[in-house]
Amino acid sequence: MRILLIGPGIMPIPSNGWGAVETLIWNQKIYCEALGHTVDILNQRGLAPALAAKPWTYDVVHVHFDSLTEFWNLLSVHLDFKLVVTSHYGYAAFPRKWGTGYMATFKSLMESERLIVLSEEILKVFQRKGFKGVIGVLPNGTETKQFLFKKDALLKSAICLGRIEIRKGQAEIAKKILTKRNMVCDFVGPADSIKFKVDNKHVRYLGEWDRAAVHKNLTNYSCLILFSDGEAHPLVILEAMAAGLSLVISKEASANLDTGQPWIHLCESADEAVEHAEQAIRDNHLYREQIRKYAEENFDCSVIAQKYIEMIS
Repeated sequence: MRILLIGPGIMPIPSNGWGAVETLIWNQKIYCEALGHTVDILNQRGLAPALAAKPWTYDVVHVHFDSLTEFWNLLSVHLDFKLVVTSHYGYAAFPRKWGTGYMATFKSLMESERLIVLSEEILKVFQRKGFKGVIGVLPNGTETKQFLFKKDALLKSAICLGRIEIRKGQAEIAKKILTKRNMVCDFVGPADSIKFKVDNKHVRYLGEWDRAAVHKNLTNYSCLILFSDGEAHPLVILEAMAAGLSLVISKEASANLDTGQPWIHLCESADEAVEHAEQAIRDNHLYREQIRKYAEENFDCSVIAQKYIEMIS
């Protein structure tokens, strides 16, 4: 099968930093090629690059940037090729939080013939809105074996890994930890505009890591905290599990997870998140190998790629 993957055209693919979608697209290419398929990537916008890529010569064209849906829908009709679209919008499963921009994008998604969505919750939104096309659920995947795994955490502490932004609630978590001062949490990721207090003892900001640093350093921690008010299927959670970390997450960040696992702690407030993190840090050593196995069996790129090929065939 010949597959053309369409990227956002914002950052390079593969990404060496914080491009989660770019990382997913690259992994999709590598692991589908390992299954014997031909996979190309178009990471430029506009009509000229689209025509130069000759999408009509592929068995499937898969758009991974929902803002381009209307353009590619029209192109697929005029040039007669099979198109699939995926939205990675963090609030896709939460219509009450949609902005006007996504409302317009959603209209184009509803007019698509085929969608692959990242969770059952997102699928239900499209079903409730009356989507008439073909739709399937495919979780994100991660390269489990790329992550160093230690049977015990070097640091008995938590980490908040990802872009520092209001949606992810890092500033609120930092404030609660500084109030209680009974645990340590490192914050890692681009901090474009959000400021939060650090004391370099309980709350530390370590700046940005490249992909190699994430692969190497994540396993040193006991738990990941992701107190977000909206996520589709966050890649960072899969990466944390690959490294053996327990999870302290909001319900909005729990898509595709078996939340009955003893190392997954759901929280509804920043206070709860800090309390659960204290427990997760204490208990993580009991579950690390189980967590790693869970990631390998359910979210490794090799597993997800096989499901993907079956879905688009």
